[in-house]
Amino acid sequence: MRQNRLWRIFWWFFLLLICVAILVGYLAWKVQAIESLVFGLQSPQMALAQYTPKDVIGDLGGLKVRIPKYCAEYVEYDADPGFGERRKGSVSERTFESKLRSFGIDARFPEMKCKQSKEMREDYRYQFLKPDNAWVSIGINAGEIYPGVEAANRHAKLVISSIDKKTEFWVDNYEKIPSLVFGLDAYVVTGIDPYSGRPARESEKTKDKFFSYGEAGTADTYISCGRTYVSGGVATCSMGFSMEPKAKVLVNVRFARSRLPQWREIRQATIYFLASFEFHGEYFGRSSSQELRVK
Repeated sequence: MRQNRLWRIFWWFFLLLICVAILVGYLAWKVQAIESLVFGLQSPQMALAQYTPKDVIGDLGGLKVRIPKYCAEYVEYDADPGFGERRKGSVSERTFESKLRSFGIDARFPEMKCKQSKEMREDYRYQFLKPDNAWVSIGINAGEIYPGVEAANRHAKLVISSIDKKTEFWVDNYEKIPSLVFGLDAYVVTGIDPYSGRPARESEKTKDKFFSYGEAGTADTYISCGRTYVSGGVATCSMGFSMEPKAKVLVNVRFARSRLPQWREIRQATIYFLASFEFHGEYFGRSSSQELRVK
């Protein structure tokens, strides 16, 4: 009799453990669901790092800058932990000597204003999936991850080399278009799409490449444009260039493909925009009496 009683106690205790485990699992799932609603598809750590509570200051490739907090997102400095890494120790005090490594900015072209108001944020969301979207997304690589002024030229050499030496990946074999496209040397994927049997240049899997060359004869601007056949989708371009000699910064600007004819204006507007954050003692921004001379 005593043995049966002990067995029943053990059985009820076992059921209680199962119920507790189910409850803990449910609570964990609810927390994750709430985090997804609050933070979107990115992790909570990434979402919390997206915005900064105060203006960003630092050394941007040799340029002392102060960037309004409503502009810069995902700000990183040299020696910050990489993706998925935990910070060791406390965050050091940020000064104008702190080397900025990377950050992103969304700005509306051509006035180059950030999402500084409710109206601007709503306009950004409204235009996001429009083919003629006026917003550009700017990414910065500087400090310890700056690849050098020759980054665009190195990429041009890789694309050009694929003309003479084909690769095993069909999406990486290019041919040059005989005439300039909006003042750019243009390259498209050659051959046939092995999946559709259509010309490879028409595939949504491929990207068209464009290059602009400077006075020294080396590529100083690289543009990669994709395409989309998805209903409601928007084809985009990504343009990369260095801000040297103004600053040792690699700039990457993403914009709607429909605005490719305006690539020069977007490039120049982005340079002026970033240079306008230069700190001059008691104020930051671009002085009306000061002319920025940036290539």
